[in-house]
Amino acid sequence: KQWYQRRVAITAGGSSRPHHEELLCPASLYCFTSCSVIRYPFKLGLQGSRPILAGAQGALPLQEKLLSQELQGGGYRTHLIGKWHLGFETIHYTPVARGFDTFTGFYNGMQDYYHHITSGFDTINNVGGYDMRHDSIDQNGNVIVDNILWEENGTFNNYIFTREAVKVVEQHKLNHEDEQLFLMMSYPNPHTPIQVPDKFVEQNSHIQNTIRRKYAGLISAMDSSVNQILTSLNEADMLDDTLIIFLSDNGGAFVSHRGNPPIPTGSTNFPLRGAKGSLWEGGSRVPAFITGPGIPENQVLEHVIHMTDLYPTLLTLIGLDVEKDKLDGRDMSRVLKMEETGVYKDYFIYDIDPVYKHAAVRKGDWKMIVGESSLQNIDEWYPPLIGTQTHSPLDIMSNSEYIARANKAIKNYTDATEMCKALKCFYPHNLEDQVQLFNLSNDEFEFNNVAVKNKEVVKELLALIDQQMKSMIAPVNLLQPGEQAASPLNFNGTWQPWITP
Repeated sequence: KQWYQRRVAITAGGSSRPHHEELLCPASLYCFTSCSVIRYPFKLGLQGSRPILAGAQGALPLQEKLLSQELQGGGYRTHLIGKWHLGFETIHYTPVARGFDTFTGFYNGMQDYYHHITSGFDTINNVGGYDMRHDSIDQNGNVIVDNILWEENGTFNNYIFTREAVKVVEQHKLNHEDEQLFLMMSYPNPHTPIQVPDKFVEQNSHIQNTIRRKYAGLISAMDSSVNQILTSLNEADMLDDTLIIFLSDNGGAFVSHRGNPPIPTGSTNFPLRGAKGSLWEGGSRVPAFITGPGIPENQVLEHVIHMTDLYPTLLTLIGLDVEKDKLDGRDMSRVLKMEETGVYKDYFIYDIDPVYKHAAVRKGDWKMIVGESSLQNIDEWYPPLIGTQTHSPLDIMSNSEYIARANKAIKNYTDATEMCKALKCFYPHNLEDQVQLFNLSNDEFEFNNVAVKNKEVVKELLALIDQQMKSMIAPVNLLQPGEQAASPLNFNGTWQPWITP
């Protein structure tokens, strides 16, 4: 059986201990918090580490063609399970209107793992809503978004997602064996709140620190889910024809800013600098692997790969056409198949944000940050909690201070007469003082700012950012609160699209 006769792709968010032994591991995969596999977030209005809050307008623009839509148009059965968090103000923004045949999961950015209620930032006048659903398309092509899974209230969401994934595989084998399958597992693990069944925590009894042990339990729960899905593929005689990609959408969040003071999550990116929400390596460099037909086994890929590279790479690997001129990513399929050994990617942009007035770029081994790496001052090297530690000894900004700084930056941005389209506009009088430059070949952990000694490199990298800023669009994610019309009180306690198209 040739693998291309039944192409199956799984992508999964998070980082785990994979069961599969035949792996190709990219040494560096990069993704910022507002990650997109289509184009850079600043070209989509989703730049900056600002989430789309529940019930707020601001979503991935509809004119963007997603990977799911490409695959669906190429004859794939497409299914998304887990987290969406790309907007749902009208039904046109929901997963099943954007290339997925079915969606089982939640629309928002986070939820209670058992009761599936949003909380914290994701409320409207302190009202959270139930967010566990099974969306689909009926036989007439109508989008169905009102199938709320009330019966799953109290069930650990990983169990729901695993059960649905196994069902997708089994039903595909039974009813669509001659068709292709795309299954995307968008796990919330290990996002806060840190909630997990005790049995997964107990599997990590070797970890002394109780916060770290519970965090590891969430990883173990996801690992168990992945194993069950791989087992179902194997039992369906589909595993050997499967291309599997496993990755995370950003670096670990060392603390949750939903508490005062911030609460450690148990995560660490040490010895990399920074954490989720920052432009440091710890905020954007993540582990990943790919395995499947045509991919060499047991290799570590010494190439830098950016999340936007996945879109053209996957389409090439499965034989679909790629409109490369419309994408920021590059086709890395020859690199993944170990057919290309040279430097394959010229440079990439971490982020450009006119609100927080920062940007970052990497070209070769040179990395440059302009402005503050993050508004939360997540600028240190955060080692894992040890022993009986319950808080980091390092000073971390309080939630209230962070929100105040963010709101001030947003007000300054919205009060401006026009959006900056060049870095000199960010810092008209002292741009050079806002630059940090690192040579990652000998300073992987970003200790030494060498900008003063390498002014020509700085000049070149500033020009690259300015070039990209010409195609930046205005941010849509400005931490605007949820609209009253979107309140779960209007939808029987659930989150639903609230604007009629």
